[in-house]
Amino acid sequence: MSLKKSISSLKLPHYKSTAGMAPVRIPIPKEVLLPVSPMNSHSATNAEPVVQVGDHVTVGQLIAREKDRGSAHIHASVSGTVKAIENYTAAGKKALAIRIESDGKMEKCPDLKIPQPTNLDEFLQCVRDSGAVGLGGAAYPVWAKLSAAQKSHIQTVLINGAECEPFITCDHRVMLEYGDLIQKGIELLKQFLGSEEFIIGIEKNKPDAIEQLTERFKDDPAVKVLPLSSVYPQGAKQVLLYNATGKVVEKGQRMASLGVIIINVYSLVKMAEYFVTGMPMVERIVTVEGSAVKEPKNLIVPIGVTVRDLVEACGGLKEEPAKIIFGGAMMGKTQDSLDNVLLKATNAVVLMNRKDTEKTAPSPCIHCGRCVAVCPLGLNPAAFSRAMELEDEDKKAAILQKEQVRVCMECGCCSYVCPAHRPLAETNNKAIGFIRNWEKAHKEGGK
Repeated sequence: MSLKKSISSLKLPHYKSTAGMAPVRIPIPKEVLLPVSPMNSHSATNAEPVVQVGDHVTVGQLIAREKDRGSAHIHASVSGTVKAIENYTAAGKKALAIRIESDGKMEKCPDLKIPQPTNLDEFLQCVRDSGAVGLGGAAYPVWAKLSAAQKSHIQTVLINGAECEPFITCDHRVMLEYGDLIQKGIELLKQFLGSEEFIIGIEKNKPDAIEQLTERFKDDPAVKVLPLSSVYPQGAKQVLLYNATGKVVEKGQRMASLGVIIINVYSLVKMAEYFVTGMPMVERIVTVEGSAVKEPKNLIVPIGVTVRDLVEACGGLKEEPAKIIFGGAMMGKTQDSLDNVLLKATNAVVLMNRKDTEKTAPSPCIHCGRCVAVCPLGLNPAAFSRAMELEDEDKKAAILQKEQVRVCMECGCCSYVCPAHRPLAETNNKAIGFIRNWEKAHKEGGK
């Protein structure tokens, strides 16, 4: 199945009131809780703790070592004492986590050094050491993505600055505040990947970012700043690839086989920051927005702080939130507590009041076909929904496989346009989980 040449998209209200707000640093938290799994990646595996309860740690010190391509190094985001290594559960997902009580000093690890790689393998190891992950949502380790260059020549690097989700503005602010690190990141990829073309895709609703980066790279013929239509899901990798390059990736085909990789602009910045300062990924910018929070802001925060810490830095709540979302309103993940902690890939925390979260009760499908028409990948969400109603698991699996449910990127367009208000995106997510478990069980059982 190919991506449709005429890509469907939505024109969404943006609610980006924080776009003009430079990020501010929150006060040093009393403690942080650092899960050793990304928790928002289907393929995530746990990193292995290398500290013990009672150990004193400093900012940037390695506290959990990654095991494979599905995990990433975890570093202390505050200095202080390891108080516990415990199980952590949030929004139905579980992970081992390391709790650090801050000493309020934010002392940097004395062993940190600015890396000096001389070849591709050394460069990838340095990126691995940084703990940087994809900050566009999936939290896939950056080194693992860049390692495609070991097998395929990466002609084109597509830098994703679209930020098409409502509410989120952290990438916008990154492009305005950290142009020097974007430039550094591009220079590193030129040097070690040998890439000749860099396309920075930015939606047209960020004219200041387009203007600044165009000016910065005006004398570099290898870099093109590409204004993109402000539509959703412009930042999805398949959509961005086609709109920026005209190329289409087939099901099961690696993008690197086309000579292209896509990297989120903030991921590029965090990678570059490590090569400039020697400090691994221990903090990030996060947008805090929504009708339940008093003062929406962009904040610079240590990884592992709670939503409650962020709310306090935004002047508190107007009212008790009826919904807490990590990420944007379309693809974000609902959280169940203000005590849930910020992960590396949490780009926004949206807190909505009850009025903004009221739902219309779903009604039976009217077979209008809008969900099919709007799907950027040409899938059939209505068929997924019908399959999930079947009791026979083998029949259910057969339909989901035929309809290629695992191709779904869970963008939420189908739910947005459904006149019957059916929870299609939620059902798609459950269907993907079902078929993954079904296929795993049948593989292990030799069926």
